[in-house]
Amino acid sequence: PKLTWMALDGDKVVGAIVCKLDIHKAKAYRGYIAMLAVHDDYRRRKMGQHLVERAIISMKEEGCEEVVLETEITNTAALRLYEGLGFLRDKRLLRYYLNGVDAYRLKLW
Repeated sequence: PKLTWMALDGDKVVGAIVCKLDIHKAKAYRGYIAMLAVHDDYRRRKMGQHLVERAIISMKEEGCEEVVLETEITNTAALRLYEGLGFLRDKRLLRYYLNGVDAYRLKLW
């Protein structure tokens, strides 16, 4: 898939991001970050930040006007990462996840 990247340490996958592009409400070309994961042993090395930055660059090269994602309101590490990259909290989604936890929709214009 075009908007999927992996971070490798040798031949070991230690991080990954999965994204997509869609037309939103028949007017905006919107990027969506569906998943970002970094192995616990590789966190705090800016690997997640580099994966997100690479994804944003690629989506913008494809004409993307905005990027959105959801994250648990309790996931302070994810909120710090995305807000540090310029994402803003757009909406609170009540009981969004199967575990009953709310989410924030984050948006980057």
